[in-house]
Parts: sequence; C-alpha cells; structure tokens
Amino acid sequence: MAAAKLFRRQGFEGTSTAEILTLSGAPRGSLYYYFPGGKEEIGAAAIAEAGHLVAKTLTLLAQKAANPTDFIDLYAGELTAWLKRSNFQDGCPIATTLLETGVQSEAIAHEGIKVFNTWRSIISKMLVSHGMPTDQAVGAATMIISTIEGALILAKTEKSTAAVATAKTELKAYIAAATS
Repeated sequence: MAAAKLFRRQGFEGTSTAEILTLSGAPRGSLYYYFPGGKEEIGAAAIAEAGHLVAKTLTLLAQKAANPTDFIDLYAGELTAWLKRSNFQDGCPIATTLLETGVQSEAIAHEGIKVFNTWRSIISKMLVSHGMPTDQAVGAATMIISTIEGALILAKTEKSTAAVATAKTELKAYIAAATS
C-alpha cells in the first residue's frame, strides 16, 4: 500500500493525501470513496495492511526456524536485508504512524494494538512449541518485539545494522537461557 510506504519513510504527519494519490496512481475520487474518514482512515488501513504483511513473514519464519534462536537469526537477517535495500529509509511499517498519531487517533491506536497482539501471538506460539511455558512465552514475545522495534529505530537513525546485530545477540542469549 502506497500510504504505508510513505508513512514508514516520512511519517504520517509528513505525508499528504496528494503524495499518497501520486504514489498509488489512484484517482482522487476513489480515495474518499474507499476512505471516507480521510487520512486517519487511510492510516488505520495502512497499519492493518503492513501489520498483516509482517505477520505473514513472522509466521513463515516461525515455520522455517528449527528453534527459537534460529527464528531470531532469521528475523534479524530479514530486517538487516530490508534496511540495507531501503538505504535505511524504511523503519517499522507501523511504528512511525503509531508514535505520531496513536494518542490522538483511536482508530489508528486500535489497529496498532491488534497488529502487536497478532505478532505477539505468533511469536509466543512458536516459543511454546519449543517448550517455553505459555505465561513466560507471552512476556518473551513482548520483549522480542520491543527489542526489535528499538533496534529498528537505532538502525534507521544511525544508518547502520549494528543495533539489529546487538539485539539479535542479546535476544538469542535470553531465549537460549529461557528455553534450556
């Protein structure tokens, strides 16, 4: 979705509906037909769509991973490649929008909560499937998401994947200790 790409690169407030229309190639009338709530509704839809794409990636990585530390390796590898391909222009597909609008927009915050709960569920189920108790897995999944989100902010700011590499090392150590 064009809006999600623009929001993750230049923020919600820094993106105009005209830019969304230009990138998407959609006629102006269709924007208001499909999104009568305007830019706020577009923001919520962009979060839902981007969150769904990340959820698909997390699900595939969880299925592919031999164990939880392998999952962390695969996830960090995907993020590192993504950051490099975008020349550090892209960050988390939903974080920028949520940070800018989550307090003011109930619709956007609601979508963000749903997305993070979905990601948390995918990761915690993977951890449980490898022997971690359910109550511990939910906390560990929250920590993984929080650590990765922070690493993405640092990586984008520093234009370096070093923070992702550090997050990977520390998360793997934590997960290895928690699942042994």
